[in-house]
Amino acid sequence: MSERGMKKWAPYRSLPEHTVVLNNQMNNKKVEKPQISSEEAEEINEILVHYHGEPLEVEYYRNGKILKEEIIIKRIDTYEKKLVLPDRRSIKLLEIIKLMRID
Repeated sequence: MSERGMKKWAPYRSLPEHTVVLNNQMNNKKVEKPQISSEEAEEINEILVHYHGEPLEVEYYRNGKILKEEIIIKRIDTYEKKLVLPDRRSIKLLEIIKLMRID
């Protein structure tokens, strides 16, 4: 009797159509928005109050995913409560989980 090896542990990946569907489901997995503490909110506020054009690393929650990128803020829109970036994108202040200066 011969061993089937790893094939026996991958029954749903046997057809290419299944592989595509399973990969899409794994990529579309959504997470809950993490809550930030008052100290973290104070730290984010402190960075924004003293911001002078230096690059920042931001971690934010959007559409069920946590995204992380390096940004430079064009302006802070206090009326709309968002950060406006040079490429016309924006990040809402309520989406921000973590904001750090890049050394």
